[in-house]
Amino acid sequence: MELAYRTTTGKVRSQNEDTVFLIGDELKGIALVADGMGGHAAGEKASQIVYDIFSNRYEEMPTRPDTMSDWVRRRIEQANREILEYAKREELAVVGTTIACACWAGDVLLIAHVGDSRVYAIANGKLKQLTVDHSYVNMLKQMGELSEEEVRHHPRRNLITRSVGSSETVEVDVQVREAPDYDLLLVCSDGLTDQVTNERIEELLGADEPLEQIVDHLVKEAEEQGTDNITVAAVRFLDRKKG
Repeated sequence: MELAYRTTTGKVRSQNEDTVFLIGDELKGIALVADGMGGHAAGEKASQIVYDIFSNRYEEMPTRPDTMSDWVRRRIEQANREILEYAKREELAVVGTTIACACWAGDVLLIAHVGDSRVYAIANGKLKQLTVDHSYVNMLKQMGELSEEEVRHHPRRNLITRSVGSSETVEVDVQVREAPDYDLLLVCSDGLTDQVTNERIEELLGADEPLEQIVDHLVKEAEEQGTDNITVAAVRFLDRKKG
């Protein structure tokens, strides 16, 4: 198994509001990306809260599908409460974060997300987007009002409809997949996907290179034309093709 990640402020921003948590082996692990939002370093704090909760409690993560799902939901709900408490203390009106994570244990893969950070998989050389963006433009796309190309260039493409820390409750999309035949998992913030097409991501992920090099290529390509923070976490299964 190979694990690799990279997170960067990009070429324009002065601080990184993304966090990434990547740990594990063939038996158990997690790849998580959180993309914070809010002024006065609020976004940075929100995504850090997510990182702290999952990293501090990772050893407790169960391996059965039902209990794993409940554990992930509870961690995200905990992050939601702590971000709300932080915003109240600091008298902040806008604060929150997206979250996207892939947790694996044995032959079980669990995907959870809130917002527009994404989880992808490579299966038989083809890229599959496993999450559906909680965003204004994706809602319009699902209604048939925008094409994929129009979504990529829409002025409100970064407006999300769900986040962690923006309301008293948080709705988490959770999927449990039994023994999926995936060669590689990719978790990323929109700093990557706003600038690099799915077709190009598929091409780069298919390269016969060490995973660290692939991750570097993804981030470099997004940096060349993007203004946002960029975060990528990747997992490649070498001895088996299951997540």
